[in-house]
Amino acid sequence: MINLTSAEHGGITPSCGTGDHSSCGPDCSCGCPYTGMVERGRTELIAAVEARYPGEWLAFVIPPGEDEYAPERGMLVVHSKDDQEVWDAVSRITFNQVVHVYFNGPLDEYLTWADGGE
Repeated sequence: MINLTSAEHGGITPSCGTGDHSSCGPDCSCGCPYTGMVERGRTELIAAVEARYPGEWLAFVIPPGEDEYAPERGMLVVHSKDDQEVWDAVSRITFNQVVHVYFNGPLDEYLTWADGGE
């Protein structure tokens, strides 16, 4: 998992992740992932990531300029076969991120999980 509360997560300024960032978002200039992940080469095609991790839960932070509902690129922050591990990691992502979490596998496996059968 990438620590999204420091400049290491893709931010471009050392102060990113410190102090009050209540105005952070797709158009901010504080150096958070929205303004740094693309420049630092942290995003990739979501389809390429899906090919690497079939049958796993994936969580991406979506960069500015991407369709928030159907993004093509993102920064993978966590992946696992265990959905709870992914949700625990996502709970540590700073509040101002656009995050996509989903199961990257067959519908029948997802429906089994959704019915509590894991």
